Amino acid sequence: MEILSCKDLNFRYNGSSDDTLRGVSFSVSPSQTVLVLGQTGSGKSTLLRLLKKEIAPAGTLSGEIKINGRDQSELSLLESTQTIACVTQNPDTQTVTHKVSSELAFGLESLGADNAEILGRVGEMAAYFGIEDIYSKQIDELSGGQKQLCSLCAAVVQAPEILMLDEPAAQLDPIGTSKLFSVLKRLNSELGTTIIIAEHDPREVFEFCDKVVVLKDGKATCFEDKQSFVRAAAQDPQLCGYIPACTKSVLGLGKTVFTVRDAKNIIEQTFAPQQKAYADTTPKQKEKPVLQARNVYFRYSKAGRDVADCLDLDVRKGEIFAAVGSNGCGKTTMLKLLCGIFRPWQGKISIFGKNIRSYKGNSLYRENIAYMPQDPYDLFISQTVRQELEKTCKAMDAKDGYESLCEQFGVTHLLDMHPFDLSGGEIQKCAMVKLLLTRPEMLFLDEPSKALDPQAKKILGEMLKSLSQQGKTIILATHDLEFAAQYADSCGLFFDGKILSSASTREFFSKNRFYTTDASRIARSVFPGVMTADELEAAVNGGDKR
Repeated sequence: MEILSCKDLNFRYNGSSDDTLRGVSFSVSPSQTVLVLGQTGSGKSTLLRLLKKEIAPAGTLSGEIKINGRDQSELSLLESTQTIACVTQNPDTQTVTHKVSSELAFGLESLGADNAEILGRVGEMAAYFGIEDIYSKQIDELSGGQKQLCSLCAAVVQAPEILMLDEPAAQLDPIGTSKLFSVLKRLNSELGTTIIIAEHDPREVFEFCDKVVVLKDGKATCFEDKQSFVRAAAQDPQLCGYIPACTKSVLGLGKTVFTVRDAKNIIEQTFAPQQKAYADTTPKQKEKPVLQARNVYFRYSKAGRDVADCLDLDVRKGEIFAAVGSNGCGKTTMLKLLCGIFRPWQGKISIFGKNIRSYKGNSLYRENIAYMPQDPYDLFISQTVRQELEKTCKAMDAKDGYESLCEQFGVTHLLDMHPFDLSGGEIQKCAMVKLLLTRPEMLFLDEPSKALDPQAKKILGEMLKSLSQQGKTIILATHDLEFAAQYADSCGLFFDGKILSSASTREFFSKNRFYTTDASRIARSVFPGVMTADELEAAVNGGDKR
């Protein structure tokens, strides 16, 4: 019997004139892993929330949702809670306590479990997820990725039959992402937990998913296996960006694989090692740095450790610099220091040759720099996106308005919506529009590609490249190594309070083993210097076979 099924599901938000979901039908068998794909705003988050009635959005719903053969409406609150757990896109909206330990115990306490059972299950799950180091911390001390892990662990500790996850790796570093999906794979294979995952970067899920559901224009197309999805996606420009690099790299050889190991073996067996490495095309910068940090130290309390510890950094005009690193290492703190939100207790930061402390009033932020926080909702205080953008235009005396930027980012249809009603990817794009309206010479972006689909990432990346060519300087902190490889000019690893291994993007990804791209891992023994999926595909198509 199917554990979950939807039939002719239609949904329209209150106040909206259009249906978000139209005629959605699919089914899930027990212990399956189902991957849900779709462009930003296609309805993935809406669908997942509708499947758990306690968090269903307000609106008009028709159609049929069945859980274990019973109509969803027949389930009691206790039955629904014990059957389905959902980890939402934004962990800040899901946590209900102040400490990690109490957050993990909260669900079991609500279900009436005794204290001994709670302690045992919470301890087991914390060890299973490897979060012992944050177990005793306050939740507001955690990074975004650590909060995501905390929310996931709190959901799994209740042992649900169905676990739904909305962009679970959006705020995780690459190593944390691999650990997360390794745990999910074990939950599925060892415990038989049914898993439904909405993801924009599905490469870690493809290895173990059973079914793929694609949402487009409110409708769902269900692929009963990942092989049939790959065949269809290879012919569809809107879907091909979801095909992992390992799979895409050998499609032209008539092979279909889903792991780096298998793709690497095929390429090494098919091609002779190329003598000439891919050249580093990053132009050598001769200009003086427009941003300099020297011997910068910062800590959150006198008794705390230094989050920035002898931080040195030079970024030149027109450069796109990407800082990568683990969750909680201090990348966000570094950005806030560099753009003047935090002040170091020692060291000097200069922007455009002027000490950052010398900027008075609002002069630093008026047509000089702009900052996008990790949570872009923080940038919006108006009732609609349109009102927010109009206020920004008025404050900046902007004559051109915001229409052209909205069209470029594909957010025109969102202008009359409340910012908090937007998905993570939609608010990310609207936030970029607002920042660009301030006409900054330097942009500080914290996880700018988070929650964006492949097409939206491409639009953002090309926009950043265009700004760079106009002489704008961009500093970003990101976990998205594929995005950094595609669009950054230089990269550095933030570790132990400072930037290490700073180098041109190609050099950075070519020498790293873990903080690198799948394409680089696959290609380096045969096509040295390759770092992106497109480069790897081109190398395979033009390479000399054995």
